Amino acid sequence: MLNKKDFSKIATAALSVVATRGADYYGWMNAPKADVDGKITHTSGFGDEEKTVEVSGAQALETMTQKLDGAYGERFVMSLGTITALIANGYSVRFVQFRSEPGVPFNASGWTVIVVETMPIFHISPDDLRLVDVEEIVEVLDDNSTNDVCWKQTNKVGEFAALLAGATQSGFDLVEIAKSNS
Repeated sequence: MLNKKDFSKIATAALSVVATRGADYYGWMNAPKADVDGKITHTSGFGDEEKTVEVSGAQALETMTQKLDGAYGERFVMSLGTITALIANGYSVRFVQFRSEPGVPFNASGWTVIVVETMPIFHISPDDLRLVDVEEIVEVLDDNSTNDVCWKQTNKVGEFAALLAGATQSGFDLVEIAKSNS
């Protein structure tokens, strides 16, 4: 279970990545658009600086990758505010990595998982939180079927309800909140 001192190390490591990447990495990016005739365009800039150009399929895919990576990184950093509130309210929060993680829809090796109470809530890309910066804090577990870290058949709606409840007050059964709202 993380304490405030350990969490501070995680926040510092995350902010180091943010500082290296800079504001443009996390800034808004429009998605490319495809017309019915197959022409793909991308609009960038704002106001008088707005510019729309035709792009190739490969360029559109690269733009979407940048958009998703930036949004995912932003989502992780923004989640840290909720995590600090959960820790302050006495909930069990752990950062773990699984050597094997069956059942996830992507290759999760090297990804860190935020576990609240017993629920794996959020995967963190190794690009957003470098293990070398927090290896003494992140637990490495054999797989995601251990007794104290187990999938509870919840979804993001239920998990949001549990996280927000736990961020406001201690003493809730967050697993039950997540289950009943999923």
